[in-house]
Amino acid sequence: MVLLTSDVSGEFPPFSENMMTPKVRRSLLFREVDVLIDGGANHGQYGLWARECGFRGRIISFEPSSQAFTRLTEAARSDDKWDCHHLALGWRDGEVDLHLSHTSLGTSVFRPTAEHFRAWPEDVETGTERAPMRSLSSLHDQLNLADQRVYLKLDVEGAELSALRGAGTLLDQVSLIELEISLVRLYQGAPIFEEVVSYLAERGFSAVALEQNGGDEESSGQMLMIDGIFRSSMPASTD
Repeated sequence: MVLLTSDVSGEFPPFSENMMTPKVRRSLLFREVDVLIDGGANHGQYGLWARECGFRGRIISFEPSSQAFTRLTEAARSDDKWDCHHLALGWRDGEVDLHLSHTSLGTSVFRPTAEHFRAWPEDVETGTERAPMRSLSSLHDQLNLADQRVYLKLDVEGAELSALRGAGTLLDQVSLIELEISLVRLYQGAPIFEEVVSYLAERGFSAVALEQNGGDEESSGQMLMIDGIFRSSMPASTD
């Protein structure tokens, strides 16, 4: 039962006294998996946080930006269960042009929209970089995932649906998926919430949690992004 606290003299709406923090939630969910695939690893922030949350399994990180990849390898250097790949994840194998951002957090295969610049005016495009791209399907065998339950985290600035479509049968081994999902169009041509959630539902994934990520549009109250966690309704294949 959710216990609510309400007081006419206090804040409204009432809040849950047993609201779970993102860190506590991950500490529980990571117990269900053996391997964390970290797409869009940037400087390794998520991998380091996963370790803080108690995850002790293998981490396989992917980062296409050369500058960010250097920082990623530094973060993973002392961790013998953390492998890093200088690749973008997409729907096929090939190459892709990255639109580099000032902070590196907004680097994407898509150009940012006016909504993106209104939210983060300092995160301007600083150039482009050609990067190798692979699908998770084509990487499946070399990742040595036999008998492994997978947590797939994708924070790839609008390319999450492309990476999912390129996962192929690897998705059958995925127990949990965590995605950064835009609620408004922050990148030109990139899918937003409804499209991504619809695809996941078709593949048998249902929502575990939706957590706010990023900021809000102050003039309208519009939330910009969330982190969505989804669980497969089917037992993960370990083939």
